[in-house]
Amino acid sequence: HPDRVPGPLADVKEQCARVFSRLSEAHQTLTDIQKRSRYINLLREGVAGDEGQAEILRVVDASTNFQKAEVFLKRNDLAQAEEFCRKAVTGDDKQADYHALLAWLLSMKPDQQSEVATKTFIEDLTRAIGLNKMCERAYFYRGMLHKRLKQDEPAVKDFRRAFELNPRNIDAQREVRLFDMRRGGSPSH
Repeated sequence: HPDRVPGPLADVKEQCARVFSRLSEAHQTLTDIQKRSRYINLLREGVAGDEGQAEILRVVDASTNFQKAEVFLKRNDLAQAEEFCRKAVTGDDKQADYHALLAWLLSMKPDQQSEVATKTFIEDLTRAIGLNKMCERAYFYRGMLHKRLKQDEPAVKDFRRAFELNPRNIDAQREVRLFDMRRGGSPSH
């Protein structure tokens, strides 16, 4: 991982980040049914052509921009995260994760906290789920926005789905447990 590059190798950290990004994208492509299918179709159409190469570069660049957006989100640099996420969506608008993250980033802006704006972002996340029913991120973020509107039932339903898709999503698990405790039931696992 680029963050674990030892001090003496600091001059190659950027190259490590690029390699790590490509490896992450390859892993995501191979493990996601839709992405893998799209990649296989690109290969069948003939990657040797300029158009195929351009498509692959566009998709890889979009993935790299998305990963940068995630890094900036973790650093709480929402403006940079939004900028890179917009580039990712522009580069590959068929990725549910890209749309989900962009909707979430926009929903966190102080001037986008109203009920009307929040409902719009919930619709955006629902469209992202339409692109990929397995988009854990979209379910989790939609759950958070339902929670913002104090819509407990749809929120916990989304948190449960996010947790089903990724049992390591401790935030979704925590939200389900909190809901169960408030309701007086036993915590779900």
